[in-house]
Amino acid sequence: MTKTILGAGVLALAVAGSSFAFGHAAGGDRGCGHDMLVGGGRILHTLDLSDDQKQKVKDILTAHRPKLRQLVANEKAADQTLADKLFGTGVVTQQDLDALLQRESQARNELTRERLAAALEVRDVLTSAQIRKAAAIRTGMKQLHAEMRQLLGDQGTD
Repeated sequence: MTKTILGAGVLALAVAGSSFAFGHAAGGDRGCGHDMLVGGGRILHTLDLSDDQKQKVKDILTAHRPKLRQLVANEKAADQTLADKLFGTGVVTQQDLDALLQRESQARNELTRERLAAALEVRDVLTSAQIRKAAAIRTGMKQLHAEMRQLLGDQGTD
């Protein structure tokens, strides 16, 4: 019985955290602003975008925002349905969870594809020098993350 409760708790944490991990954003508009980009929009702010580039990026994000909002809502609903089933009072089978997990995975994949489409459009706006700078920043961030993991252990890097 204890193993079942513990297993359900672990699954619930995994389900609850899965969509937020992909969202990269802490606001209620998960994934619908600069943070919808893979790696977040913070890197964009370091690339010294021209006014024209800033406008193009803004236009790209504005164009993708409605679809992203819908996809975020779909993913959140799928997560909630899975959690509701798991913590409901009725009988739950692996088959029930598999079907809901497939729906949640599909919603997450659609959201990720849309984020990547927006990121690719934004990447096309950047110069080769800006792309190199972004790559260097990302490499530096990965190195810092590895150092944090080494100093603090895996739990200290969240």
